[in-house]
Amino acid sequence: MTCHDLIPARALRWIVVSGAVIATGCAPDLLGLEAVADLEPQLFVTAVNEHRAAVGCPALEWNDDVARVAQDHSDDMVERSFFDHTNPDGDSPFDRLSDAGISYNGAAENIAYGYTTAEEVLAGWLGSDGHRANIESCALTEHGVGLNASYWTHVLIAP
Repeated sequence: MTCHDLIPARALRWIVVSGAVIATGCAPDLLGLEAVADLEPQLFVTAVNEHRAAVGCPALEWNDDVARVAQDHSDDMVERSFFDHTNPDGDSPFDRLSDAGISYNGAAENIAYGYTTAEEVLAGWLGSDGHRANIESCALTEHGVGLNASYWTHVLIAP
């Protein structure tokens, strides 16, 4: 079995172009389920940017600070057993961005629960008018993704 048998070709292109996420040469014995699961946010980035290109929007640029906000929200939803844009303390996505010191002219957040793959979560969000509008907003140009268990958070901003 080779790496090509375990990971879709689209993921391999992303790994090669973006600087080997798996620096081991993708040896099958080192690619357990955890490693493949960790690729899902990266697969999502590729898929969402392919979709944006198809609708005439530029690719979203990865923002590490925004990604931290997204990951922290996914982690918080898992740790405190809730599913909402507003956390139990009353903080909204905009509060979380501001608390992280992120300046923006526009922002949006998509959350999802129960999707195990990038393709599934993207299809789910594209099937919802509000989530689709966030993804297809050409004004939003930077983003970050958080995933914990099957709690997804996608934060998009216009700096």
